[in-house]
Order: sequence, then C-alpha cells, then structure tokens
Amino acid sequence: MASLPNLPSAVLGASAVRLKKADFWEVSSPIPLNPTSKGGHHHFLPSKLTPPSRRRRVIVEVHSVESAFEGVATEDVYIRILYPHSKTVDTVNETAKTLKGTVNFVTGTETAKTLKGTANFVTGTIQKIRGRDDDDDSDDQLVMASFTEQPSFADGESADGAQAQPYDGWRPKYKVPLRMFDIVEKKKRSVTVKYESKGRSSHREFVFESETAMLDFCAVIEKNKNMMADRLKARVEGALGDIKLKKDEELTFLFDICSGLQLPRCDIGRDSDPYVLVRFKGRKIHKTDHIPSSANPIWTLRKGSLFIWKVDALELFESEDGVVFEVKDYDLIGHNDSLGGFNVDARTLYKWNGERKEFALKPLLGQKDRGKEGKIYLRVRRATDYDIDFMEKYSQKKNHKIAVVPSIMAGGGAIKNMMAVHSKKAKEGPEKGKTIVSLTLPQYLVRPGPDPNRKEETSWLTKEKIEQETMRQSYEWTDIGSGHLGKVFVEVLSCDNLPNMDSIGAFDVKTGVLGNKTDSFVSLVYEDCSARTDIIDDCLSPRWMPWSKRAFIFNCMHTSSPLFLAVFDRDIVHHDLIGRVTIDISNFRQGSTYLLEYNLYPDATVGVRERKYGTIKIRLRLELESERTLLLSNFCLPLSVYVNQESKKEFEVLRQTVEGRVDSKVLSLSTIDAYFGELLTSFLILFFLFEKAIMSLLLWRGQSTITLPVPSYSKPTFFKWIDVHLPLHSMATFVCLITLVENYDLLPSFFFAAVGWVLLSTSEMRSANPNPWLRCKGFSYLLMSLIVGSDIAGPHLIEENEGESVDTLITRIVDAEDKARKWYEKNVGKRTQIISAWYGAYWYITGKWYEANAKNNEQDIAKIGDANKDLSTQTAGGVILSPRVFLEPIQYILRDACIGLRIIKNIIMWEECYISFWITLSSCVFSVIFFFVPWGFLLKWTLRIIVWVAFGPWMKLADSYYFSRDTEANDEQKRKRMKKLLLEKQKWLDKQKHDALIAREKTAKLRDFKQYLFGRHICKVNILKKDRYYDIPLPSSSATLYDPKSMSLAELAMQEAGYHRTRVDGQNLVGDMIPKVCHICSMKVARCLFYFNTDALFSLMYHR
Repeated sequence: MASLPNLPSAVLGASAVRLKKADFWEVSSPIPLNPTSKGGHHHFLPSKLTPPSRRRRVIVEVHSVESAFEGVATEDVYIRILYPHSKTVDTVNETAKTLKGTVNFVTGTETAKTLKGTANFVTGTIQKIRGRDDDDDSDDQLVMASFTEQPSFADGESADGAQAQPYDGWRPKYKVPLRMFDIVEKKKRSVTVKYESKGRSSHREFVFESETAMLDFCAVIEKNKNMMADRLKARVEGALGDIKLKKDEELTFLFDICSGLQLPRCDIGRDSDPYVLVRFKGRKIHKTDHIPSSANPIWTLRKGSLFIWKVDALELFESEDGVVFEVKDYDLIGHNDSLGGFNVDARTLYKWNGERKEFALKPLLGQKDRGKEGKIYLRVRRATDYDIDFMEKYSQKKNHKIAVVPSIMAGGGAIKNMMAVHSKKAKEGPEKGKTIVSLTLPQYLVRPGPDPNRKEETSWLTKEKIEQETMRQSYEWTDIGSGHLGKVFVEVLSCDNLPNMDSIGAFDVKTGVLGNKTDSFVSLVYEDCSARTDIIDDCLSPRWMPWSKRAFIFNCMHTSSPLFLAVFDRDIVHHDLIGRVTIDISNFRQGSTYLLEYNLYPDATVGVRERKYGTIKIRLRLELESERTLLLSNFCLPLSVYVNQESKKEFEVLRQTVEGRVDSKVLSLSTIDAYFGELLTSFLILFFLFEKAIMSLLLWRGQSTITLPVPSYSKPTFFKWIDVHLPLHSMATFVCLITLVENYDLLPSFFFAAVGWVLLSTSEMRSANPNPWLRCKGFSYLLMSLIVGSDIAGPHLIEENEGESVDTLITRIVDAEDKARKWYEKNVGKRTQIISAWYGAYWYITGKWYEANAKNNEQDIAKIGDANKDLSTQTAGGVILSPRVFLEPIQYILRDACIGLRIIKNIIMWEECYISFWITLSSCVFSVIFFFVPWGFLLKWTLRIIVWVAFGPWMKLADSYYFSRDTEANDEQKRKRMKKLLLEKQKWLDKQKHDALIAREKTAKLRDFKQYLFGRHICKVNILKKDRYYDIPLPSSSATLYDPKSMSLAELAMQEAGYHRTRVDGQNLVGDMIPKVCHICSMKVARCLFYFNTDALFSLMYHR
C-alpha cells in the first residue's frame, strides 16, 4: 500500500494517524441493565417492553482511521456511540427522527442518503435532539478503547487541520474496535449487538427508523469485517518495520510507574488522589494504589508501581492502541473521575530498555478537558528471571523478608532469672591413692548455656575454667555484609565492671537467688549490616563462650568504615544503653590477631564524656585484599549506607550503637550548647597549637630527633648513639621563605608543598608515638605498598603495656586533663564573648538575608520542592514550641560544622590514613608540576589584557550598544527582554524541579524497597569517621602473629565449603527498578587448592 503524504497526524510512538471516513445513524436504544455480579453481562430490556419515551436517542458511528508506520499505510475501523451533551436538550421536528449519512474526511465531501430533519454537514452542525445521559457511567463500565490519541472525533480534527464537528451538541461516550464488535441478532428494524469491555461482554439493542437503515448498518459492518484480516496484516507489518519476531515469541515486560507531575485537580480545595489503571485490549492488567492528596505522586513498590506482564508478541503488535494508561482520582463516595490517559504502542514497548520516559496526559473520549496537562513517568524493560521470581514472592506474601539480621536468643524470663542460682561450691576431691584435705572452689553457671557436645562438663565451671574457655576459638561464625575488599573477623569475648541497670539488684544475697542484675548483650554494626550476641543474664562481668553466638565475619566495602559496638541491658519495654565504642580498623594489618580492650562510654558524637561504664574485650583479625587495592578503592567517594530494623525498639538499639545516647536529629538546647562548646574548644585548641607551632618555628626549637654516633672511650666500640633534637622544620621554612621572596612564581608550588609538608609532619608525629595503638600507616608505608602492591611491613606484634606502663599512662592523662581544665577556666571569659558575638552575627546575617531574599526565593523553592536524599527514619520529639523554627536550623548548621571539622581533623591527623595519603601525594605532585610553570609571566599578561580591554575609552561603545540599551529601548523591546529573562528563569526552575523530582523519586523507591525487605525503620551508618572522640585500645591490648591451627585435608575442605558458617546477606541494594541484594561469595578458595566433592572425599577416607 502506498504511503500517505502530508497527513495531519498526532505522533503515537512510531505511528501517525488521521480520520478517513465515517458512517453514522441516529437510533434509539433501550436503557441497559447493570450486571447482577462482577464479570457478568450487561443486558437490556427488549424494545417491545420499552416504550419510546424510555429509550435513549444515540448516534452510532462507524469510522475508519488511516495510520502510517514507517511509511506503510494501514486502516483501522472503530464503532463509536455518541450521546447528547445534556439530559434536557432541544427537540427536532417530530418528522425528523432519522439521521444517517456518510462523511469522507479525505476528499472533504459528504453524502446524505436519507436526511430527515435539519443537518448541515458543511458547517458541521446538527439540531440538538432530546436524549438522556447514560446511567452506566461507572469506572468499571467504560469501554476498553475509550481512550485513543487519534485526533479524529475525539480531538475534533478534520483532514485539513480545521475544526470540524459534524455532531454539534453530541459527545462521544464509547469507542470500540471493530474486532470486538459483533451483530448477534437481526430483526425487522432493530439489531442486537455485542461488544467486549475490559474482559466483560455487553449487549445493546439499536432500533432504526426503517429496515433499510438497519440493513445499511449491517452491510457496513459486514464489509469492514471481511476486510479485517488484510487490514490486520498490513497493520502488523507497518508496526513491526525492521523487527523480526520469532515464532510463538512471548514477551515478558517489567513496568515501573515512577511518578506524576502537575496532575489536574478534581476535588474542590485539595489535590486529587491519583491512581493508575493499565489496560490491554480492554482487559485490566494492573492497578496501582492511590496516593492521597498529591499533585506530584510517587508510586513505590508497596503502592503498586511494579508489575510483570506477559504477552504474545504477535498479539501485542496486532493491537490498535497498545497498552493504555489511565490516571484516575480516587473517591470514597461516588465515581472515580478520570484525569486523563495515554497509550504506549507495541513498537515502543518492544524497543524500550528501561530508560525513564515522560508521557503527557490527554483527556479521554467523552471526558472534559481540565485545562491542565499532567505528566506521568514510566520505565519499562524486559523482565529477568530475578524480576519474575521477586514479583511472584511479593504477590504471594507482602511481608516477605529476603534478608534478616541474626536473631537474639531470648534468654530466661524475669521471674525465672530472679529465682536462678548462678554460683555454688564444688569440692575438689583427692586423686586415687592420695589422702589430702578436699578444697571447696566456687563454680559458676555457664550462660547462656553449656557446650552442646559437653553438657555435663561445661554446665558449671570455675572462674579460671571460664576464662580458658572464653579464649578458645569460636565454633560457629556468621558471615554478613556486602563488601568485596576484605573480611573483618570479630569475636566478642567479655565485658567487665558493667553497671547494674536493673532496679532489683540491691537484693542480691550470697546464693544469688534474688539477685537481678544486668542482662547484657552486644550489638555490632558495620556498614550495611548489623548483628548481635547472645544475652547473658544477671551478670556484671559477662563472658561469651565459644559455642555461643559471638563470632561474626563482616565484609568490607570501604577502608574508612569503622566498626561500632555497644553493650545493652535487655528489657521488655526498651533496651538500655550501657556504653559503646567505635573501632578504627583502617590502621590494623592483616596477619595479626588483635586482642583489644576498650572503655565503654554512652556518648560518641555529642556531649562530654564524664565517666566510663565498664570495659569490653574483643578479638579481631583482618583478611584484606592487597594494600594497593585498598588505596585505589579510595578514588571513589563512599556512598551513604543504611541499615533497617522492623521494630522501633530494635531501631533504637541500632541508632544508639552508631550515634550514642544523644540523638542529634532531635532538637535539644543541651545539644546546641554541646555543639557550641565543641566548636569553641576546637577553635581554642587550634589557636593554641598554631601559637605553639609558630613559636617553635620562629625560635628554632628542636622539632625532629635524629640519632647520631659520637666518640666514647667508655664503650667497647668507642662510640655511642645519642638523640639530637634539630630544628629541621625551621630550616625548611627559612629556605622556602627566602627563596619565595626572591621569586614569586614559586608561590603555588610552595603552597601545595606546605600542604604536603603539614601532612607529612603529622604522619611522622603519629608514627613516632610511644603508644603503638596511636600509630598509623604512614606515608612511606603506603607509598611502598602502592608501588610494590603488598604489605611490606608485615603483621603487627604488640605486647601488653608496650611503650609505657598503665600507671604512667594514667598519670599522663591526669596531668593533661588538669592542664586542660586550668586552660579552660582561664578562657571562660573569652568563650562567653565569642558565643555572644557568634549569636549576634548569626542573627544579624540571617535576618538581613531572609529580609532581602525571602520574598523572591520562597515561591521558587516551593516550586522546586524538597530533594532530600536521606533514607533514615526521622525521629520526632524535643522542644515543641514556637522557637523551634529558629533553633532547628541553628542545630543543623552547628552539627554540620562540627562534622566537617571532625573530618578535617581526622584527615590531618591521619586517622583517615588512605585519604590523607592521596592528599599528600597529590600535593607533592602538584608542587613539582607548578614549580616549572611561569606564574609571574601568566599573571602579568592576564592583568595586562584585563586592564587594556576593560578600562579603555572603547568601553563607551559597550555602554552605548549594550549596557544603556534598557534606558533607550522602547517598551516593546523591554517587554521582549523581560520575557526572555523570565523564560530563562522558568527553564532553570523546570530543570531544578525535574532534578528534585528524580531525587525524591529515587529516594522514595529505595526507601520503600529497603523497608519491605529489611524493616520499616532506617538508620544511617557513617562510613567516614564522624565521632567526636577517638577510642583507643587500653594498654592491656595486644597483637600477635596469626597462626591457624594445622588442619587435615577433610577439615580444610569443610571450611572451604562453608561448614560452621552462616551466611547472611547485607542490606546494600544495587540495580534499577527491582534492585538486588548485593551477594558475595561466603567462601574464599585457599591457594593451590581446587574445589572438590566433600562426600567423595569422606568416602575415600572411610574406605581406606
């Protein structure tokens, strides 16, 4: 078939359509009856039982539409039923009861075969006829193809683009494809027809004025029915184009209804409650939940945004409208109003690859134009096996959990614990053949239970035996997390001197029968996962046995990630925080087993640590990739990490493990004061250190220690080594400054050199610290690791109390605190003045800024909307007064300032050693490069060009032809310029709104996914170190060489196969539309070993 040139068309995917021809008849139709049940048939009263006054006057139209797919013309035929605009309209002459004719929209001619009454096809008018509105106007009774974007009668477009409405006073109500329309029965002047609507068949009776009109109608229907096969074949060929379908090919699509923008309003005084209805060939294939009162809704997983749709490929391309999307306003009472719709053709669906696309809403057939064109955003791609499996599980069980955190063993009940006996006296009898006096040793009940393999031996143990059992290797490990850079092996061993958090503890007696003490457990959080130990009931110095739940393997995603540990007292209402600790593992090395002991403090980010709440001891070991891999991984900024919990009670445990006792998101005057105190303290410390550094540089005091040999006749070797303090930094500063004042071209080079110099100095200071736990991976160590690719220094070997004794350390701490206290008291007056000045400056600046910009920016900000990307649960509480509006921004600003200072401090002090290394290395490289750049020459010529261009007399011409144009231009030119400026501003606002919409959309969808998979409450976990305090292992900690016990081949094979390890995936989600939990292999193959069948190995061993 030849192509159609110059078609007035509307673009629908790859197709263009126009109205070609229409045949129409005015008939009467008995009122339909509603179905008795859902899925039943629509029936009607026969015309013989219905008086003429109870029949509707309608127009039945059979029209054809020409479509162009890739230049190939096709033709589709539809049947439309038109109703009067209102229930009370003017009547025609009683003799004018029949109207029929043919309009050819291609040639622009019309033929009236039998015309009774007054009709003018040229002007497009017809006398209004009395009729009744369809009582059958519910959401479930609209015809499938009631929407099409074809600009025929629905849009009032004629062939030449002019407005032509041949049925003035009539509105189209139903539109049915010819393939879904059949003539069931013919009578003398009437026919009974059947059509499909949303998978439901409906029957109607059309009564014509004469038998001739009825026969003409049946002839037109039969003629077009006979041409359906050829038309369908042409349509499929045009729709396919260059697409080659396989035989019996079935397509499985994943649809994601993302969001809506600026949807029309149907309700008075409030936004609509939109939901989306999806249909294919009249059948409903999906329906989302409604979003209450939202003009910019976002549909998430639990709001029905995702659905899987399977369809035969040929059936899809045979459809006229493709997949139809209709947006409706949900109403609890009454009908759901339509907000518009659109369709997606088969070709677009077939080639869609998941990108986000925008579709404009158009009024449906028979619906009024609401004057506001909303938009809907979709994503469609072929569904994978994972997508299908996920949606099947989701549809079967809404609360399906894919990943769970290790559960807490409940322990005994409160009454049972109060009545339990936890210690007894045991006799140590003599050996055979010996007669010695028996001794009584105290034994303690092993909690949470004995070794399952040695119940009799391990139910009651002495204190020494408990300590020995505690230090044994753990039986079972929980492998958890999503990282790939390495593994962190953590065993929680014990806690000491915990406070009694239970109120009945005072009634403790010797037997411990009425003693009720702390029921402790340890919570661990690392990146995207959390875990917990078993509960130890009624013990202030609990010990976790190797057969209990105490051993965890965390998979590392980023080198800066700290490990958070917190000790809690288990209670029925809420768990009480005892103390917590943040463990920095970035300076640990693999190949060492660390036995670490830390003090417990309840506060981490806010406030002053007053006293400790016991200690905790853990055993830690690292299995990491090469140091080069760890270094290169820091080129990517760490992403935000979130961990979910189902209940509010467990969420508080998670939050307090990460942040401590104080919730920084809750408005509190004490929190604001703590932030101010921290900023002031940081400022004073910085000023103090700067003063000391300047004085040390100026006075050439010894900053570096060098060991030199000197002659000594008292020594057998005739020389001895002495430490010489040299002012190396003063020397370097002096040389750099005298060089710089003579050559200013070196200023950029020396600036970067100074940055690197400062970082190298702090690295040297940390590496030379007498306390081995305060040392870091220095610049030289990381540089050699980057070059060589492996750890060249070897494992850590640290003895207990190495560097200085415990008493010496305590004495130094007390002296330092005493000096700090005196210095603080000396500067109290300065603090008060600074705080007053800061308060005054803040209120003055913010007040002026708000006064100058609030009126102009408030509306723009409201249009853009909030683009907050934080997924974490927002906790409520705190001050509920009017000052909240002013105090809350202050608290957030102070919090961000403190966090920024902490991160900068950590980088300078090499607590973020990998980031510090890259900054140091980059500074040195830039210093060398800029050393050879002639900055003086570039600056002189740049300033010379600016002066000659911007300050010469020719600027008068610029003023005449550009800057003064506003004053000399007429009003029309001014309006054009203002219009242009407004358009540019509107484009900027539209872009900002679009970006904010995408950000809100991604955040809402990801939040909903994580809540469905892992729990309702979300806690943000810090990747970079943001705590105010740096937790240091106590001097009793140690590091020894890791020496795995020798294992047989069978034992090694079982370990590689994952025996005695429980794998729990982390909560890191990757992917679009349906994100996946990031899976990693829980096993690591040993070198020079291959996987093999363990059953075959056991058979071979037993056979031998």
